Amino acid sequence: MPLFNPGRLGCHISPLWGFENIDDDRSERFLLSFMFPSCVLGGNVFSFGMNQEAMKKTAVVAGYLVRYPLGGHVLSVLHWLVGLQRLGYDITFVEHFGWPESCYDPRTNSMSDDPSYGLAELQRNFAAVGLPGNFCFVDAEGQYHGTSQAELQVLCERADLLLSVWGVTWLDEFAACRKRVFIDTDPGFTQFQMPTTPTPSLEGYGSPYDFHYHFTYGTRIGQPDCPIPQHGLHWRPTRPPVVLDLLPVSYTPQAELFTTVMSWSSRQPLVYAGEEYGQKDIEFWRIADLPSRVGPQFEIALAGANAPRERIAAAGWRIADTRTITATPWTYRDYLAQSRGEFSVAVNLEVKARSGWFSDRTAAYLVSGKPAVVQETGFSESLPTGVGLFAFQTIDDAAAMIATVNADYARHCTAARRIAEEYFAAEKVIGEILTACDLPVGEEE
Repeated sequence: MPLFNPGRLGCHISPLWGFENIDDDRSERFLLSFMFPSCVLGGNVFSFGMNQEAMKKTAVVAGYLVRYPLGGHVLSVLHWLVGLQRLGYDITFVEHFGWPESCYDPRTNSMSDDPSYGLAELQRNFAAVGLPGNFCFVDAEGQYHGTSQAELQVLCERADLLLSVWGVTWLDEFAACRKRVFIDTDPGFTQFQMPTTPTPSLEGYGSPYDFHYHFTYGTRIGQPDCPIPQHGLHWRPTRPPVVLDLLPVSYTPQAELFTTVMSWSSRQPLVYAGEEYGQKDIEFWRIADLPSRVGPQFEIALAGANAPRERIAAAGWRIADTRTITATPWTYRDYLAQSRGEFSVAVNLEVKARSGWFSDRTAAYLVSGKPAVVQETGFSESLPTGVGLFAFQTIDDAAAMIATVNADYARHCTAARRIAEEYFAAEKVIGEILTACDLPVGEEE
């Protein structure tokens, strides 16, 4: 007999609840937990936990983890999930396959429709950081993994928040969410490609127009010298959140190499208003001779089949195996931890547009207690620089800043962590977003 028999309660359940489509006890329990805090069934009292769980705040987080289960990216999303959890929210992560052959398997270095590797990694990583494992992935055949479609619909209807980390996932169920928040992690790439008139979301693409609140890592969007259009939306500045204890301080004065993890040219150039905006390859050649100035102190974990590795190595840069370093969030974390600090160029678009963008990777270096010398995008207007964090514009700047770090390494390591604690701590960054959206922060009494 099914778990739930409405006739035994002397009540009628509307077909709108969808029970005719549910044939498993788990889904019935899920729906009932929102309807009845306790029920008398056959003389016994059954509690479905509504008194505690239904009162807890609920967030649906949309993004992509299954399709791209690599270290630095996964860790950047985990910071959002764990941060929300620590602010008192029950989290369900949701992802749509997006497009054909979108799932990457690093074991075979191949793309396919098979999400099995990414799903297994997602569950392992959730367990590693103390997340309960609530997720929903919709694959290319329309199958819902984890949370069922009926469960997701009810969840969205009762959720306090839909938070989309960029616009790479959309499901029709999201329209039921009362507050929808868009996080723009790639300023310029988002806005330059948006249509000038509102357009609806599609499966696999969340249109910013379908969200109520908009936050961006481009802290200078709206400034007179920043050409990134706003499209009539209010883009509020934010920063990449970092859960501090996921990246403990690692003081390594014996480390010799400033490192970074870098994609050579992951997108085609964009043209907007007659101006072309490119990738990191353009900016790299501006400082390629740096090892000849300050010595062979640099290593790049370099991704990109078209990267001219031999030419880069000939200029004095060490090249590391990206696939090994980014295999998991923890191999990625360990790579940062054994580094002397970070040295990196930025994407040409962010430099040219002076967007104010700041990398989640650089935030992770800072949290680990690693000084960072990174290319100026305008971020120095809102973050302290000169001790622990440096913003270079020319190769001469970069050489001088590397020398400054090396001259008083311990001081800059301490300052790096202090900057991270003040400006990137997940509870602060996400708490400010929740407050701006009139959402509760912290556990309710």
